Amino acid sequence: MRGRQLSKGRNRHERFLCGGRHARFDDLRVGRVSISGRMEINVTRSLFTATSLMFLAAPIGLLSGSPAFADGFGLNAPRENAPVRNADGSETFQLLPGECSDIEYFSTELQGNTSDCGRGRNRVELYQTSTASAGDRRLYEWEIFIPKDFSYNASGARLTAVQFETGTDMLYGFELNNDGLTFRTRDCIPADEFGEWHSISVRIQYDSTPRRSLKDKTPGVFVVECDDEVIIDSTGRPNLAEGGEVQFRYGLFGARDIPETDNVVVSYRNVRVSEW
Repeated sequence: MRGRQLSKGRNRHERFLCGGRHARFDDLRVGRVSISGRMEINVTRSLFTATSLMFLAAPIGLLSGSPAFADGFGLNAPRENAPVRNADGSETFQLLPGECSDIEYFSTELQGNTSDCGRGRNRVELYQTSTASAGDRRLYEWEIFIPKDFSYNASGARLTAVQFETGTDMLYGFELNNDGLTFRTRDCIPADEFGEWHSISVRIQYDSTPRRSLKDKTPGVFVVECDDEVIIDSTGRPNLAEGGEVQFRYGLFGARDIPETDNVVVSYRNVRVSEW
């Protein structure tokens, strides 16, 4: 059941990453965060340098039920109380209708300044403040809980729970919809298994070695396991463009215009990033 196809589809402290796009502090505009049309919070340049939206990176291999954003992670969120820290150490992420940030960032894809509000996007995400590049070996591990009454029916954008960003686009990502959590259309957690904690791991040796033919093997490793079952194994193939850098992000990233009846909520715990 795991492998079946579904029809639906080094440190960079000077950077603030918003919308998966790199933006230096000098590039940030003064803006506002719109919260469901009910209120606005003024955002100034000093907010990014003095408050919890940016955190110093810590060594790899650091997370074990402790708050991720206190250990080498920064936060992208349109409200101050997100994500919610629970008594058991887990973190709950929720997207609410109409929320977005109009803080501008440069988009390589669009070749210009844009924002989540301008793109009709909504997010609550924690992002690792360091990156990985060719030759680096990383093991990403986490547990995720998707409630049984989860629903996402927005048409403006797909919903992503975990992303591996290159700074210009999503390199790899876990997508979540009413049918389940998938990776490259492979079933990781089907909808009938919502309401339980599930473990996921992604083991990567980042590699940009070109292949002369499809039969050539490279040092690249890419293995995805859901509840200890391998659903993707792309070992022996390059998995990163030359000169590329990858940033790990988790939470929720989707459309701004979510139906009021949707319940766009997930929880994470025991998030770890380590070398192997």
